[in-house]
Amino acid sequence: MSRALHLLLNQLDIQERKASAELGAAQLQLQQLAQQQQTLSEYQRNYSEEFQNRGREGLSANQFSHFQGFINKLEVAQEQQQDGLKNAREQMEKSRTAWMAVRARKQAIETLLEREAERKQIESNRQEQKMLDNLAIYRFYNQKKR
Repeated sequence: MSRALHLLLNQLDIQERKASAELGAAQLQLQQLAQQQQTLSEYQRNYSEEFQNRGREGLSANQFSHFQGFINKLEVAQEQQQDGLKNAREQMEKSRTAWMAVRARKQAIETLLEREAERKQIESNRQEQKMLDNLAIYRFYNQKKR
């Protein structure tokens, strides 16, 4: 049983490392997308302010159309970025759940192996004590015979 548990523990260790790497990649992806979202929001805000400032000075119909079209494109990009962030959060949660499941299984196997080692140690101690008791009894009887 111990050999099988050690093999399983090794496999779970490999799975845990893989799941941990996937979680790390998902977290990095989420951070990058969040940073892109923030940059895009700032750019959209700055562009809108520029549009308002130019509007106060007067814009031609062509300039107005150009500004408004670009702002609409930025809004679409924002929506797409939000969808990407949502997907990245979901992927990170899936990765975290997978990592936690593998980690829990690995800890359970480690606990079983620790208990087995403790049981073997207790049994070994009992056998050693029994052997020492038998040796003491043997010496006691041998001394009485003399």
